[in-house]
Amino acid sequence: MLPVLGLLLALPAAAPQDHAVVLDIRTASAVDVEQFKHGVGVRWWVELGTRLVVGGEAASLRTLAVRGSRLGEIEAIDKHDLALRTVGCALHEEAPGQLLVQSGRWQLRRLPPGMELPPSQPGHETWRRLGDNDVLARQYRLDAPLGAMPDPLVLPLVDQIDAARWFGDVTQLASWDRSSYGTTSLNASRDWIGVRMQGLGLAVTTPGFSMPGAGSGSITRQNVIGTWTGTSMPNEWIVVGAHYDSRNSSGSSVTNTPGAEDNASGCAGVIELARALLPFKPRRSILFMCYAGEEQGLYGSTRHVQALQSSGDLAKVKSVVIMDMIGYSADNQLDALYESKSAYLSYLNRFGAAAAAYVPALNVTISTNPFGSDHMPYLDANKETVLAIESDWASYPHYHRSTDTPANMGVNAQAMGGAILKTNVAVLAELSGASDRIFADIDK
Repeated sequence: MLPVLGLLLALPAAAPQDHAVVLDIRTASAVDVEQFKHGVGVRWWVELGTRLVVGGEAASLRTLAVRGSRLGEIEAIDKHDLALRTVGCALHEEAPGQLLVQSGRWQLRRLPPGMELPPSQPGHETWRRLGDNDVLARQYRLDAPLGAMPDPLVLPLVDQIDAARWFGDVTQLASWDRSSYGTTSLNASRDWIGVRMQGLGLAVTTPGFSMPGAGSGSITRQNVIGTWTGTSMPNEWIVVGAHYDSRNSSGSSVTNTPGAEDNASGCAGVIELARALLPFKPRRSILFMCYAGEEQGLYGSTRHVQALQSSGDLAKVKSVVIMDMIGYSADNQLDALYESKSAYLSYLNRFGAAAAAYVPALNVTISTNPFGSDHMPYLDANKETVLAIESDWASYPHYHRSTDTPANMGVNAQAMGGAILKTNVAVLAELSGASDRIFADIDK
């Protein structure tokens, strides 16, 4: 899992002083977590998925978490200097203040006394002060009903997911430099995606869009869309998307950008989901999409939403599933984050329930604090949308590096990617009507 940083900090004396402990709550029960939050001496807490930070009176907190896993302590701290920062592709560089804890897509940082919050990304809350109690992400199992059972009409679609085949596609995509500032290699990968989609029987288009170039002026790049027309509800659309562009540490380099985990893994996942769904002839239409321009500012997905608005087709979109970095696991535990707006919490919970029923080895964390990937343009357009991402992405040592190769994704890559894809296809089977084989026209 992700490291906890700055576990024992000897900070200058200041008033008021708090003490904090950092707990690993992966195996804690819901009752345990509530007891940790409301124990004697606790004045504030923040839940970060598999991590819980509780702060307050030092003597009491040192006796806390007899049943929990104490990862470390933060001493002599003023809560008013603490801030939460959301981290995504566009914000992975250095930030002001002192990093205390990082978990998933969030950082707890100590800012210099009196410092104002740094500016957030336009339209999205990147920074915020720590409240008295904050839930940035919560493990699905803490609130889930017990006894989830697979649906016999969905299970055959889940079984269609082939993790080795998916990883083969990751390897092929990573053989090309896919920076959106490049041309030849990017276009080769674009065309390969299109051929794969055509081979599955999809109608393929490559709509162009304009985005800023690496220097002055603009460039034209293409999304790849493979469209399945629903057998009985063609005007109700599901979008399944991921970005196919990549980058390394320079951001503008057009070479040495294999981008295996980020995001050949997600783009190959779009193709694998199409393979699993299409033999069951979904009743609703599905747009299988691979976007360009994500690393430079979500250009491909933004332009797609704008095109839907211009054509009047946005109302046809019922649900969206986006994948970004789905194949890395830092240890033998498979952990995934699903995030959306709070308005779509019931949608998020469907993915947690699907994992519990079909992939019990996958630990799902739910977040209603979305940020920084291709789900954002759809959420901003008020579409039911989820992002699926593995939970260890921020600790991936090859993130945005020329070393982001299939080999460096680790020995658990196929297990991690397969778990997320099986979870996703279970939900998509129901969303698209592919599991309703009593009424679906499957013989054509």
